[in-house]
Amino acid sequence: MSARRNKIKIPSPPHSITPEVQRQRLLNRVVALYHQCFQEDPKGRDYLAQVGLKDSSVLTEFQTGWVNGTLLTTIPEESELQEDLRALGLLDGQGQEILSGCVVFPWFSESGDCAGLYGLRVGSGKAVLIPGIVTGVWNWQALKRGRSVILVSSLLDALFLSQAGFKEVLWSQTDNLSQDHLRLFQRCGTKEIYLTFESQEILAQLKEEEIAAYPVKLPPLPVEPSVIEWALKEANGATPIRSDEVKKREPSGLEKNESGFSIQYGNRRYEIKGVEKSKTKLKVTVKACATGEGKQFYLDSVDLYSHRSRVLFSKACSVYFGEEAELVLEDLGKLVEMAEKYEPEEGPKALAFTMTKEQEGEAFAFLKDPLLLDRILEDFETCGYTGEEANKLMGYLAAVSRKLDDPLSVLIQSRSAAGKSTLQDAVLRFVPREDYEKYTRLTGQALFYKDENGLSHKLLAIEEEAGAREASYSIRNLQSAKALSIATTGKDPVTGKLKTVEYQVKGPVALMLTTTSVDMDYETQNRFITLTIDESKGMTERILENQRVLETLAGMKQRREQDKVTAKHQNAQRLLKPLAVVNPYALKLTFPADSLRARRDHKKYLGIIKTIAFLHQYQREVKSYTIEGETLSYIEVALADIEKANRLAGEILGQTVGELSAPSRALLGIVRGMAKDRGRSYRFTRRDIREFSGWSDFQVKTHIQELTDLEYLYSVTGKKGKEYVYELVGGASDGQMLNGNRVSDGHQDGKPFLAGLTKVEALNPI
Repeated sequence: MSARRNKIKIPSPPHSITPEVQRQRLLNRVVALYHQCFQEDPKGRDYLAQVGLKDSSVLTEFQTGWVNGTLLTTIPEESELQEDLRALGLLDGQGQEILSGCVVFPWFSESGDCAGLYGLRVGSGKAVLIPGIVTGVWNWQALKRGRSVILVSSLLDALFLSQAGFKEVLWSQTDNLSQDHLRLFQRCGTKEIYLTFESQEILAQLKEEEIAAYPVKLPPLPVEPSVIEWALKEANGATPIRSDEVKKREPSGLEKNESGFSIQYGNRRYEIKGVEKSKTKLKVTVKACATGEGKQFYLDSVDLYSHRSRVLFSKACSVYFGEEAELVLEDLGKLVEMAEKYEPEEGPKALAFTMTKEQEGEAFAFLKDPLLLDRILEDFETCGYTGEEANKLMGYLAAVSRKLDDPLSVLIQSRSAAGKSTLQDAVLRFVPREDYEKYTRLTGQALFYKDENGLSHKLLAIEEEAGAREASYSIRNLQSAKALSIATTGKDPVTGKLKTVEYQVKGPVALMLTTTSVDMDYETQNRFITLTIDESKGMTERILENQRVLETLAGMKQRREQDKVTAKHQNAQRLLKPLAVVNPYALKLTFPADSLRARRDHKKYLGIIKTIAFLHQYQREVKSYTIEGETLSYIEVALADIEKANRLAGEILGQTVGELSAPSRALLGIVRGMAKDRGRSYRFTRRDIREFSGWSDFQVKTHIQELTDLEYLYSVTGKKGKEYVYELVGGASDGQMLNGNRVSDGHQDGKPFLAGLTKVEALNPI
């Protein structure tokens, strides 16, 4: 150690400082020097470790020192400092340190000044006290922790108790209590003293102070904290004194959740997530935080079966906790058994929602209403979605069909800002939250790694079809096979060899997509029922009017009803039972078979009939049928269900009978209206269309290309550097006659039409 670095320099005192004050300051500096020597020279620490004092935090807390002769190298001989050190009792008459070769334990007054020094000679263990009047109370701060305290006659015992976590400990240097002790007892309201040695004088003093005294028989220290706790309870079963070491090892605050659990030991809290168990590994993610330390935390992944992994985590985490790494390692050892026993909590069940009797009664009354479909449309209006009656009903039925074995799927197609997302959200509002999943985008394999039953009988809504193109293959398989499966490679946890791991996701699932695209993948599009948004000026006027109404008092009242309406529909859908639906009229039904697409459209038509019947299940007789010992419950389709389905299918499926997409068909109608009465040779540009229709250039470009490709328009001129000029193919009045009505591209007199459906009047009631 550098003598120059540690040289004690005491400035010349001003006249106002007395020699006693200067000597007190000198003593404080000496104590600081001794403590520095203890930290830098291992001899003192090694000796205390041999006698059982190993906790460095305790030795640092009490500013333990080591006297190795360094003090004498920092002061000149025959100086005033030597005289002051002699007066303090630190030097003998020959100028030698009285505490030389000792580990020293200072204690301090309430003002922070050193009040005394106790030395323990290394080797012999002989106690050395510097001469002078003993003042102050060792560890007087303990009296602030509570009204009970342990009193010992040995400083080593006091340190052993503190090391064992008993911080409420005092040392009495003599066989009686000093006035400093008694004064502090009175001021701190001390009520109980646990006396570990015999002293009639102290017992008498405590009785006079009306402080309860409990004699304690302690075994030779050091011992385990639990042994000391037992001895204190033997003296007083209601003792409030407990070891911090025991308390910080005891678990508390155990909380379990679906992703893991959390537990606390002392002030150390561990949050465990992502438990992965195998025969050879127990991987977890551990978030460790010290309570009362703000929002800081230590986060890492640990293999609890790996000793090396636990040790590395313990070393890093112990620095944050301010504890020994061995204590954190002990905590992790306890977490192993907890993680092994951990089982994830079950997620929310589909029908876990509890309805009140009033809510249940309202939902039943709604489902039993003979005009149920009309009520549904009225409630859409109440919730702010006006018009689009067929689209709203079809969307609602598709959502309900999720409970069937062959659910319907819908694709909402329109120009940008026409309201396709609004329709999707309006339908989802009526679906219980536990029964649908909504995503903005899906990656190619996202659905393959869902929970096995995570999509079964649910509605999967995707905000934009473009965000699901990567997943189009898995979407088609969910629709056709009603399940997904994928095989990938993984390591066997026992052998370490690669093996095939299979994942499966079960359906069925109803799907709802929105899109602005006119060139969707045909294989995907024809699996959906396409809903096209009414983009007419008349509908725009209705929407704007409705928006204005919502700003009025009537609109405010309407909004207050919306939550009640939403809850009614969600509860009603929760009450729908998974019944089978039998169609006794199925063999008498007909469907146009002009194209291969009819093979799928016909199934959609039958699905619409089945879903309408399913929705009316509380208005139908529930029948049963026994097959191979198993009784099946079912309801039958009524003629009213077919009548409603015919109207809906005519309007919805009639739009997709032809080859044109709905927006392109709308553009064709606009062009025909623009060309009306102008002759077969009328020519026009895209600008003419924009000015006549109000459509954007992007929209006109997109849909006029489809009309040109399918030969509804003919491009007269147009290439780079020249404007595009078009003519109508076949003139302004294109179409054919059916039963006296003009039919063109799935429309009859301008309205969607589906020819070939059996009229209800032709079906005899069964």
